[in-house]
Amino acid sequence: MFEKMKLKSQIKELKKVIEETEAKRSRSQSALVAAILDSREPDEQDVEFFNKYTATIDETREELKKAEQALSKA
Repeated sequence: MFEKMKLKSQIKELKKVIEETEAKRSRSQSALVAAILDSREPDEQDVEFFNKYTATIDETREELKKAEQALSKA
């Protein structure tokens, strides 16, 4: 029973992390889109932030998937 509660808590926290990271990524994404629309080279820092946040989101989603699978088996 404690295992299920722990997994549910972990899933909730992982979803929160994904949501927060997606909000951060959207700022750099907006800057990238604006650069493309203005036909100029995007700022390297915006590209780095976008890639960093995307990698974090992907890793967190993978953790979330594993936690949800563990919950379904518990």
